[in-house]
Amino acid sequence: MRKYLIYLVTFLFFSCEQEELPILPHNPGSLLTKQIELGIDYKYQVFYDLGSNSVESNNIKSEWDLGFQSINDGYHIILNSSTYSSLAYIDNSLFTDTISTSNLSWTWDNPNGDLDSTAFGDSRNRSGFYIYDRGFDINGNSLGFKKIKIDLITNEYYQISYSNLDNSDYNSLNIYKDQNVDFTCFSFNSNSIENIQPYIDNWDLLFTQYTHLYSDTTTPAYLVTGVISNSEIEVATYNSYEFDEINYSMINELSFNSDKDAIGFDWKEYNFDEGFYTVNSNVNYIIKDKQQRYFKLRFIDFYDITGDKGYPTFEVQEL
Repeated sequence: MRKYLIYLVTFLFFSCEQEELPILPHNPGSLLTKQIELGIDYKYQVFYDLGSNSVESNNIKSEWDLGFQSINDGYHIILNSSTYSSLAYIDNSLFTDTISTSNLSWTWDNPNGDLDSTAFGDSRNRSGFYIYDRGFDINGNSLGFKKIKIDLITNEYYQISYSNLDNSDYNSLNIYKDQNVDFTCFSFNSNSIENIQPYIDNWDLLFTQYTHLYSDTTTPAYLVTGVISNSEIEVATYNSYEFDEINYSMINELSFNSDKDAIGFDWKEYNFDEGFYTVNSNVNYIIKDKQQRYFKLRFIDFYDITGDKGYPTFEVQEL
């Protein structure tokens, strides 16, 4: 009798285990094609959401200058690298001194998104001020320079002072953090906050120009056109299989990268002899979004049907 009960219990245990841990197939989404309009002069920044395969918002790239980290204890400030802007730090002069831009040491944000590698750095520990080269507008005209001093950072706002280099157009104001976005964006043109970024959970990829950094001291920074990821987005490059062969079961084989420029700009190459871009459609990107979904993506074109550049086109599919 005891032997019979052991067999019965063992049978019931493994029967329950089999029912509680089923292995179900993962159904992929539909293969979709999307074209993003940056414009022939790359004037737009376009925020795109993978889950809905939709553009959440777009803006002229020169509509903002600085981004202020919006979380309560945030203190990082980023440049608008799409205008090829840069920053210099001054610690041996008064803010009211007239400053020359010659012989300044210019720095840029690291495009990988490392907030400890921004041009501003930790301004809470600095007593000096900054010179901001605002870069260029969409027509290639200089946007000029600003002197900037970070006076105070709290959980609610940043207090900044700024003026032209000759002290004209002086302003002091508070920039309040918007907790719904990653960075609260500010414009010197309007002297106010601009609604640039969509809600932080509503977009995954930003198609834009941005400043790429090189180790070459002759040309340490260069303006490129590509893709920047939202925070918490992870990307893997997977070229061991054809795009059509990649499926969900391969996820554990991949090594994901959280750098914001993990997709970047080198999925295309410029042919100087022929004067056009060629897209490498053999480069496959696997993207993990904030909702823990996985998508495969590859670029297939950089031109629209009329032959104008600035229209990156890609295939995307949820795994």
